[in-house]
Amino acid sequence: MKQRTPQEKKELSYKKDRRNVYGNAPHAARKRIPLRKAIRNRANRHVANQSLAYQGPAPDEDQADEMESQMKHRIPHQWEKYPDAPLGEVIAKKSRRRKIMRENGGREALITRTYVKREEPRPDDKAQPIVGPEPREEPSHEA
Repeated sequence: MKQRTPQEKKELSYKKDRRNVYGNAPHAARKRIPLRKAIRNRANRHVANQSLAYQGPAPDEDQADEMESQMKHRIPHQWEKYPDAPLGEVIAKKSRRRKIMRENGGREALITRTYVKREEPRPDDKAQPIVGPEPREEPSHEA
């Protein structure tokens, strides 16, 4: 096996290593992924058991076949894991965000706002001053 230089190792790491970009901590993801799978399987078993636990009068053969067919042809609940992103892409995105923040003055530069100026006020808009609570007077503590 050929020894790699540190630069080659770093480049390979950027391609091969992956990071969770779903939004929760990696420790939470380790617990949530099995939990979501278990919940999905429980829901599927629940539906199958409900149709088997029929307590009415004994169905005739056609009805029994219909019930079995519905049970087997039902689309099961599904859950899909979002794939993790390559480390190189994650670092590039973070770098772009930091550059924007540096150039434009902090986190507020990342927020995009669109204001629409209205030509005429709406009929229900009335020019009423906004009245808040009366200011309280602070008690004086003079001795």
